[in-house]
Amino acid sequence: MGTSIPSREECFKLLRFYKVPKHIIQHSIKVSNVAIYLSKELNKVGEKLNLNMVEAASLLHDIAKMVDVEKGLNHALEGEKILRKLGYNRVGEIVGQHILLKNFCFNCKISEEEVVNYADKRVKETQIVDLKERFEDIKRRYGGRAKDTIKFIDKLEKQSFRLEEKIFLRLPFKPEDLSKKLGEH
Repeated sequence: MGTSIPSREECFKLLRFYKVPKHIIQHSIKVSNVAIYLSKELNKVGEKLNLNMVEAASLLHDIAKMVDVEKGLNHALEGEKILRKLGYNRVGEIVGQHILLKNFCFNCKISEEEVVNYADKRVKETQIVDLKERFEDIKRRYGGRAKDTIKFIDKLEKQSFRLEEKIFLRLPFKPEDLSKKLGEH
């Protein structure tokens, strides 16, 4: 049961059950669109990403977002716990790393964790933005916190730019072309 994957419909039921606000669901849908598109393109050049897994994890990546807001807990790790309890272990692993990748390896095959993590970093609310703009927004929103938080954001930013480099070394288009490829301007 650890490798079972909730359907798209089941994902939306879970989001409603966990009272995820509509604007966060809209964000998750956009992240999912980006993640699935990138996965399909990466699979064309030899990667072996599980599209159903990417879809479920990207739709559910913020399932515990309100726990973060209300209790100050890490919503990625809380989301992982929720999904593991439901028997979606692999989806939970991916959700647990949508903020920070545990074992980033530049020269390894691209993983579902990396695609979902990167897609989330490219979507600000429901708009595809570049990493620079996304991290400016993150710093504006969370940068006023403790020094540890600022250090953590800097670590995330470095990892995200490295991840972007890894992904786009394999693709026939550039990061700045992503929104155009998905029909945005």
